[in-house]
Amino acid sequence: MAPKNEVVAAAAHFLKNGPYKDQADSVVVLPDTAVEFTYGWTVAFDLKEHMETGDFTKKPFSPVLVVPHDGSAVHFAPTYLPTHEYMKMRASGEWPPKKGL
Repeated sequence: MAPKNEVVAAAAHFLKNGPYKDQADSVVVLPDTAVEFTYGWTVAFDLKEHMETGDFTKKPFSPVLVVPHDGSAVHFAPTYLPTHEYMKMRASGEWPPKKGL
């Protein structure tokens, strides 16, 4: 299990070198939002433009990242269910959901 500071660094690296590489200077990872679960950590982020203006159009659509304990890829948490439910499903092996259920 990685310590919180490594989780925050991994999240920042993912964002700044992947989906937000064109806005790397705008990315603000929020260490105080980091929560540890059995499957891994979640950590939220925001963009400076949203934080400075409050303009919801500048807010990330999916502001929660998942940093798995097993070292697999950092990824966005799904937006259609609560994050704690997703983390519980990942830990129990119930993710991805089976079709038709």
